[in-house]
Parts: sequence; structure tokens; C-alpha cells
Amino acid sequence: MTRLCFQLKEGEADYSAAASRIADAQVVEEAADAIVTDDAGLIPEGLPALLLGDTDANAFPAFPWRFSPQVQSIRASLDEGQLGTPGLLRLHHWHPGAITTDEQIAAVDLALWLFDTAPDATYCTSSPGSRLIHLGFPAGGMAMIDFSGALPDGDRYHSLSLIGSLGAAYADDHRDRNLVFSGGSAKAELPGSRDAYIQPMLEDFLNSVRIGKLPETANNDYLKAQQIVQVTSATSST
Repeated sequence: MTRLCFQLKEGEADYSAAASRIADAQVVEEAADAIVTDDAGLIPEGLPALLLGDTDANAFPAFPWRFSPQVQSIRASLDEGQLGTPGLLRLHHWHPGAITTDEQIAAVDLALWLFDTAPDATYCTSSPGSRLIHLGFPAGGMAMIDFSGALPDGDRYHSLSLIGSLGAAYADDHRDRNLVFSGGSAKAELPGSRDAYIQPMLEDFLNSVRIGKLPETANNDYLKAQQIVQVTSATSST
């Protein structure tokens, strides 16, 4: 049994509930074996930590986009050889408001994780409210990552498609939705999956703790994605 403590500014109840569904985990307030936090300053020295929203040399960075049910299904198909070699990844992430650095890092990390290699070409173009990142990979594959912050309040759209040498997979957040009417307008909501990434992400972290894995490998993944975002932001055209 691994004793897990949460120190989060928001969403702590959702994380605690997800941890309570893991058979060999116990949520505690003290004497923890590991901690999940969004503040690196709260990590006790020597305690394994999952750090949300940033990275730290002594903590495992969180990769929530890797653990959504849709992405996990696509990754499983890729690992089983059903899709062949990845050729083209298209990812659209649209919402109202600012395009954050965190979501850009998460999207770039997802591309690197699915292609399982670093790009040898990067390009970015931006205009008010939108950003397009293009990654080219050594074997000829490419990723097109499209962000928009121009949608009306309350609306958002996320889709991912991966075309491989043997097959293709597609997922978006408009599938399997219920139509909900509120205030005279129709809105689609995805029932029960908004926070579905939390439990598998915690399980992956706990498994890393149990086998004695060090955070360096995961940190390297985060830093690679962060560096690409920084470079493309510095060189993007408008």
C-alpha cells in the first residue's frame, strides 16, 4: 500500500477520489510515501512527487494529455502495430481565452510521445488568437498542432488524428456526447470523462515510485517539449 498525499490549489477532491479507486493506494494527510502537488515549494526533500503544471529536477512532471482515454486507446493501437509507423499527426485545441504555455508543452509532448523521437525540423506561425506548430520528424513524419483562443465563452473543441503506414485513428470531444439545452442554446457535454485522465496518471506515477524509477527520464521528456515551445515562440511569424 502506497500512502499518497495531495497538496493542490484546485481539483484536490477529484484527485483524492481518483486515488481512492486505486486498490493499492491510500490517501493520507501526513506520513506519506509520495505527494502530488502543483507547487514545487511544497515538496519535502527526498519524497517522490508528481508535479502538475511545471517541472522540477526532483519531481515527476505530470503529462495529463497522455492519459486521456482517447489518447490511451490510440497509443495502445500504435503499440500493438495496428497503425504501423506514424506518418501524420493532426491536433486541434480550440477554446476561449489565452493560449497557454502549459497546453503548448502538453501538445508538443504528446506528439513526441506518439512518434517516439525528437523532430529535426520545427516551424511556428502565429496570428492574434491562434498558433500553428509544425514538427517534422527524421523518417518523414510530421505533426500539425493547431491552437485557437478565439472561440466564444463556453465553447471548446479538441481533436486528434494519427495516420500511420497501416491504419489511422481519430478522436475528438464531440463524439459520444449528450445534447444539453441551457439558456436557449444547444451545448454538447461529454459525460463522465472530463477528469478521466487522473486515475491512470496517478497509477503510472505510483508504479514509477514502487519500482524505484527516477524522475530524470520524465523530466527530459518535459524539457524537450518545453524547449521546442520556447524556440517556436521566439521564431514564430505573424
